[in-house]
Amino acid sequence: MAKLLFVRLDWDRTAIPVTFSHIQVRTLRIHPEPGWPAGRKGLTLEMAWRQLASPDAAGMLILDGDVAVDPGDVVAMFLAVDAAPDDVHVAPVKLWPVSTQEASWKWAHGKGGWDSQEPCGDPDYFSFCFTYLPRRLVAACIRGGMKSWTFPHVDANVSRIAREQKIPARTVPDCHPKHLHF
Repeated sequence: MAKLLFVRLDWDRTAIPVTFSHIQVRTLRIHPEPGWPAGRKGLTLEMAWRQLASPDAAGMLILDGDVAVDPGDVVAMFLAVDAAPDDVHVAPVKLWPVSTQEASWKWAHGKGGWDSQEPCGDPDYFSFCFTYLPRRLVAACIRGGMKSWTFPHVDANVSRIAREQKIPARTVPDCHPKHLHF
């Protein structure tokens, strides 16, 4: 199994607790600051990578604070990463109107943008609900200024750099996390 840095984003101590018996999940706390809720999401992710990732880590698995996963979701993600560790892997997650300010739900990933209720197996836009970023994408994002990126632009910038670097993204069909911000 590929070695991963598995991180849980915790915005102002609101994340759903997560514990798995044989998998280490690092909690990254993002606190309010001037301009909240912008937060320093990019800086937090970059510093986590620099400080916590082992030299042989294949990449970073991100679980956002308002997303719930079960052990089956984690196993499905790890199997997908093992099969293609150089690709982005995105769990199909529905985003709800309260967090998107849209009239209806939409997928947290898509082709040509996020505004879709159609399933997409090879997205070129993705959020970090439950997403794996390969090492070379993390490195490209760091070179591209990740530490200066703030919410809500981090996911879009990472998606853009993945497209520029021609790093494919795939959805993980056996993964069914739930976005709980509704």
